[in-house]
Amino acid sequence: MTQRAAPSAVSAATAVPRRLSIAVVAPACRLQPEAAEKVGKLAADMFGDRAPDLRFHPQCFLSDGHFAGSDAARTAAFVEAASDPGVDAVWFARGGYGSCRLEEGVYDRLGPHAQDKLYLGY
Repeated sequence: MTQRAAPSAVSAATAVPRRLSIAVVAPACRLQPEAAEKVGKLAADMFGDRAPDLRFHPQCFLSDGHFAGSDAARTAAFVEAASDPGVDAVWFARGGYGSCRLEEGVYDRLGPHAQDKLYLGY
């Protein structure tokens, strides 16, 4: 009689950890593309293949006066990043007055995955 091997669980020590996915939005001031490139390079240099997957939302690079896009664009980017089930954390690239200008009712627009996120930044 041939014995079948039981399915084995991969131990935490041998499992390849999933890279942390961080969405970057700019709810206030615009982020310079060069700054985004530097952050990505710094993360790669510091963490190698364990570096987080930094996803800079295109809204970060918009310009509307000194803000990173209109209030509506900044609000939409935040809601999209916060509600994305494939994102572990949301990082606010820049702080400032524009953050408090996000549209009224922004929290009512967040999806259920927004509760499971880490929020970083200013």
